[in-house]
Amino acid sequence: MRKKLLKNKSILPILAVLFLLSSCVEGDKETFTWESSVSGAQLGNPEINIISSPDGSELIVSWSVVPGAGGYEVSVYNVDDPDNPVAIGEENQFVDGFEVRRPATEDTKFMAKVRTLDNTKMNNTGAASPATKDYTNLLPVYATIPPGNITDYFAANPVPESTEELCYELEPGGNYTMTGNVTFGKTAVTIRGDKVDHGMLEMTNGSFVVGGAKFKLQFVDANYANYTGEQATSSFILMDANFPAEGLNANGYLVIPSITLQSCKLAGLKYNIFWDNNKKYAITSFIIKDCIIGHSTSAFNQALIRFQAGMVRDLTITNSTFYNDNPPASDLNQRFIQISSGNATSVGPEWLSGTMTITNNTFWQAGKFCQSFNSNGAFGQAADRVIVQKNVFVDCFENGRIISRFRRGNTAAIFAGGENSQWFNGALFTGSQDKTADIGYFETDPQLTYLSDGNFQMNGSAQLAAGTGDPRWLK
Repeated sequence: MRKKLLKNKSILPILAVLFLLSSCVEGDKETFTWESSVSGAQLGNPEINIISSPDGSELIVSWSVVPGAGGYEVSVYNVDDPDNPVAIGEENQFVDGFEVRRPATEDTKFMAKVRTLDNTKMNNTGAASPATKDYTNLLPVYATIPPGNITDYFAANPVPESTEELCYELEPGGNYTMTGNVTFGKTAVTIRGDKVDHGMLEMTNGSFVVGGAKFKLQFVDANYANYTGEQATSSFILMDANFPAEGLNANGYLVIPSITLQSCKLAGLKYNIFWDNNKKYAITSFIIKDCIIGHSTSAFNQALIRFQAGMVRDLTITNSTFYNDNPPASDLNQRFIQISSGNATSVGPEWLSGTMTITNNTFWQAGKFCQSFNSNGAFGQAADRVIVQKNVFVDCFENGRIISRFRRGNTAAIFAGGENSQWFNGALFTGSQDKTADIGYFETDPQLTYLSDGNFQMNGSAQLAAGTGDPRWLK
């Protein structure tokens, strides 16, 4: 038997390792520690790596081992404004490890600093200054548009066909004009200004024309004071009239992932924010967030967001302000949102229901005598959801029939409401439709004052305490 075991020499190293491991955890329970042999040295800094967590909620900052280090000093910053970095979490944090996590915000520029620290036990000196690493979760830039006429730019540089989303970036604080349509075809496109110093766009004619793919406009301010375009062909975002014959689903819709208007300011708008051009576009997700949208018209008689033949599955409007500094004297049959045909299930079996979310918005003289919402079925089915919460309505829409319009006058869809304010002609709204128990509303004056240039001040104590309306006016 002994001879047989010796012949199987391959198991001897394994037995030796098992013996050593067992000696570390058994017997007198002594803890095995490892120390670097590096001593009396001037240490350098590690290599830094930054990634986003799978859901994008966290920034994961890690770094390589520096033998002989006495730990690391770590800081993470938001550097959207590089001249004024803002620390995220603890600044100059001591870390005896190789990773930290920080909360992340979307579309942000970050910088991490990691400095190797002294190790007095080993007589090692840490790095004099930290290593730095930049990181962004912004979409990579495909092309930068120089200041000037962007209609001419895209005429000379048409958007290429691409399976990847293309990002066109405006220069920080750049001045631009638009004199005609800018068309993107079937390529997904983002047009992005600088997050801190928005691009400034003077609109004299034209629309952003979306054909068959995702579109996003962010960090751009547009002025319509000198706009001369005709109502029949004008909308800030306009779906392409050249509707395709191919790529449609079984019910004849062209399904598009999303259209997003984010952190933009529109002033003096005369016509639609969005119009589907009376074509069967099906927008999976339509989002307006962190925007200020100002109309200056007493004559426009169409919906600001108008789905005439198309459909939307998930419509979200949040943290935004809508106002009209030149409202009509009477109802012009205008709506804030109108969906003329069908509901989410009309698109096909891939859409089982829809959700409309209207939260933390401020409305002032927006469609003063008009309807907040009108549809012939959209967001009115039992499986649909309607969420209208924490909004401030002052001299808007019908007197006391705002939220019930979003609900289509019935309670079929799943509904969540609460902490809304409706103030009309200096008093609490008088209509009875919005006084049902499940709507939930404040009975006090939000004390909303229009300052100028799309800026407001709100002093209502109940609204301030609850954090209602556009967060901008809570400061």
